[in-house]
Amino acid sequence: MSSVPPADEAARPEGEVEAPRLRDRSIVREALLIGLLALTLNLVGNGRISLWDRDEPRYAGATREMRASGDWVHPTFNAEPRYHKPILIYWLMLAGTAIGGDNPFGARLVSAVMGTASVLLAWGWTRRVLGASVGRLAGFVLATMPLMMAESKLSTTDATLAFFFVGCQLSLWELWTRPSKRAAAAFWALLGLAVLTKSPAAPVLLVASVGLGWLCGGPSPFVYARRLQWRWGLPLFLAIVVPWNVAILLRSHGEYFNVAVGYHIVQRATQGLEEHGGFPGYYVALGMATLLPWSALIPAALASAWARRRETATAGFLIGWAIGPLILLECVRTKLIHYYLPAVPALAVLIAWMLVRVGEGSFALGAPRLLRFAGRMIAVVAAVATVGLATAAVAILPGPMKAPAGTMAAIIAAGAIYGLREAAAGRLRNATRAAIVSTAAMELVLAGWCLPAAEPYRSSTVVGRRLAALEAATGVPPALCTFRPPNAVYSLGHPAPLLRSRKEILDLADRSGSILMPLTPLELKMLRDDPAFQVDIQETVEGLSIEKARNETLHLSVVRPAAGTGPTIAAPASEAVVR
Repeated sequence: MSSVPPADEAARPEGEVEAPRLRDRSIVREALLIGLLALTLNLVGNGRISLWDRDEPRYAGATREMRASGDWVHPTFNAEPRYHKPILIYWLMLAGTAIGGDNPFGARLVSAVMGTASVLLAWGWTRRVLGASVGRLAGFVLATMPLMMAESKLSTTDATLAFFFVGCQLSLWELWTRPSKRAAAAFWALLGLAVLTKSPAAPVLLVASVGLGWLCGGPSPFVYARRLQWRWGLPLFLAIVVPWNVAILLRSHGEYFNVAVGYHIVQRATQGLEEHGGFPGYYVALGMATLLPWSALIPAALASAWARRRETATAGFLIGWAIGPLILLECVRTKLIHYYLPAVPALAVLIAWMLVRVGEGSFALGAPRLLRFAGRMIAVVAAVATVGLATAAVAILPGPMKAPAGTMAAIIAAGAIYGLREAAAGRLRNATRAAIVSTAAMELVLAGWCLPAAEPYRSSTVVGRRLAALEAATGVPPALCTFRPPNAVYSLGHPAPLLRSRKEILDLADRSGSILMPLTPLELKMLRDDPAFQVDIQETVEGLSIEKARNETLHLSVVRPAAGTGPTIAAPASEAVVR
């Protein structure tokens, strides 16, 4: 018996039957292309670049110690409690290192995946709300924004928090458009995960975003409040957040909250801690620098959205998302540019929206003038970057870094010249493509070639690895004095005592017989002049502290009491120098 199609399907033209399938395949290809670009940028070079001090080695080291101890509640780094952040990031990094290995690649895997997921979330929402062209461009812009790419390559909390924050924002948007139990559940679950990642950062930034968005014509927070399903949503949030917080409260006897809340929330909000104070306008200045070349278009993108704030709530929603967190963070005394990362996806969407509208001939008031400003800014920055990199390649950088620096200079110059020429000729689509391609190419060269070439010169990594090798060869346990970057502990592979005084050095040397220490030239002189100690240099490391932008010389030495009873280790006939 043959089946007869419904009348409406039988009457439908043949092309219309296939159109949805073709459209679905096109969306999948687009998602794969954008996701592959983001993931490639986020992963390239990660296994060849050691961890960056200070935070990366602390997170990765705490994850390693958690695995070794089997304690999934109480994080430690270098055998000391680490109460800086909640527990979720360590659990996620345990999964990342289980997949990618106990190494920098594995430690960074979670951030790379979360950064890619944030790009895809922003792409999907923008495509549905503002159209396929805007969504596609927003995905490419966000994937190539340097700040987004950099934070998605670091084993820290920020890329993970950004993903949860983006999910919360988009859930709120869905709740504004219609009641949805699914969107409410997603909001409360993602908010709980965000709090378990970085305490109150997400809720506070959401309040700033929603409040300013409402003032700019965006969705009303009262609509959110009515549709958030508080009766079961809040218990869901608490079920995610409370169990570990109670467990760590009991395990730490309240010390976790003294550090996590008293120091890392209250004092960071009221004081500039760890040399991270900032000037007024810090986030504007640093944002313009870390989001290039796209940051040159931010003023025009904001002006375009502002002009449309009475036409569509989307404009106010995006303005609030982009500017609300910035205003709040400017009021906090401790300033770091990655605090602003959760708001970066909104900037990418605003830029893409503006570029598509300009390409269609729709200009907001003042847009031509702001676009001319963007062109001049890109030209100046590209010229400075090209000259600076070329000079560094010729006269400053060591041999292995010269070629990648010169290549980056050529990419920036070629991309800027071609893009500005196309923009001046009115071919904005070609100019935008040039910006995407040249930015992605520069980031690939930087992460995949230039930074790995700097590895032999990074003192903290070299010292940690050489201490591990000397410990294996001599059996003498390492300890650290004034040279104690977290990456040296991570590269060593296990905790090392931190010695803060002459008495502590002497006591440990008495107990162990001998200790292996990286000594600065001043420390070496002081210990050699002290009759209580005998010091034998094993190796000398000459390297660069990239974080402090200075050269360092460390003498890896065996230190023992002058009349020590520990094993005697003869000084090498000719002292090795590692550069």
